[in-house]
Amino acid sequence: MIDESAARSPAELAWDEAAYGYDAYFSPRFAPYLGGGLGALVGRTSDLPSDGCIVVPCVGPGRELAPLARAFRERRIVASDLSGEMVKLAQERCVRFPNVSVERDDATQLRSPALPVAALFSVFGLQLLPNPEAVLTSWLQLLLPKGLAVIVYWSRERDSDEGGPFDTMHRLLSEALMVDRRWEHRIEECARAASARIRENVGIAFEIQHEDARRCWQALTGLGPLRALAAARGQAFIAELGRRFEAEFAPGPLVHAPEARVLLIERD
Repeated sequence: MIDESAARSPAELAWDEAAYGYDAYFSPRFAPYLGGGLGALVGRTSDLPSDGCIVVPCVGPGRELAPLARAFRERRIVASDLSGEMVKLAQERCVRFPNVSVERDDATQLRSPALPVAALFSVFGLQLLPNPEAVLTSWLQLLLPKGLAVIVYWSRERDSDEGGPFDTMHRLLSEALMVDRRWEHRIEECARAASARIRENVGIAFEIQHEDARRCWQALTGLGPLRALAAARGQAFIAELGRRFEAEFAPGPLVHAPEARVLLIERD
């Protein structure tokens, strides 16, 4: 568990500031992807070890917690997030569920819970973390034998958003910065390092709509993962990328269907 007295990192500050805006803008748009991940885990309830809790790192605003609490009433749901404001949002959402707890914790150094871990569930957190392959291995090592992890992440290796706003954002960032996405090639290696195996790796895609390219860029840089970059590099840098981003799209509503990957990983 992270030291509450320590100074907040730039990433934590950014997510604290963006928490409520992120929840209002992105959570409804990402809901079908969250539902896909929940279905992957709930559908395999009978495969889980008979004992153990469910760990949810990078829980964000916590929209998965109520469905998990209802589906796994006899299990503890142990959720965490780096951002204190995200933790508050998640706690507000699960106050009616006595089997859920949410605390502030660093997913890159995730503390092992007091209970054995039957399952781990994470949607759109892994790809945001530094050194995601090391993080994935450490997460899987928390699982009991035959425990399951469901990890949903935005794919860059099998991108169905070609020419769409997410693809364009990543291309512009790759041109301006060194962005390493090679960790996707090492997912199987990460699983083996944790004595685990990938049971399923499937793509899901749903339609997402934005008012226009400008509003989309404002959301990505002000309410999402680029907020910390904007603070670090300055508004001039972000504004220039934004001009290039908007130039890629026609005026009016922006509709795309980006692909996410759903990993189902089982500990040996």
